[in-house]
Amino acid sequence: MTIASVLIVASGLVGIATGYVFRIWALVLISPIIAILSAFVLRAYDFGMLAGVTVIAACLAVCQLAYFAATYLLHGREASPHEEVDGQPGEISEQKIRSQHK
Repeated sequence: MTIASVLIVASGLVGIATGYVFRIWALVLISPIIAILSAFVLRAYDFGMLAGVTVIAACLAVCQLAYFAATYLLHGREASPHEEVDGQPGEISEQKIRSQHK
């Protein structure tokens, strides 16, 4: 069971690293690599079919959740819905917008 925990934690770390460096399209490349690598490792440690599929699914889910968490922490302030409450432009504002008050 230790190897399953190591694979899940490693998948989470890969997801965090991917979230800080790459865009979401990187998950298309990283997910099959994680699944294949996990399958080889689990097969080497004689995991059964059901246990192996469960661990691989958990690895993929943790990787994707870690990616989205890292992306949110990195870009969360840029997409905050609270900036529009007071009507004042945020730090990232459009420069070529005409005034609505004529």
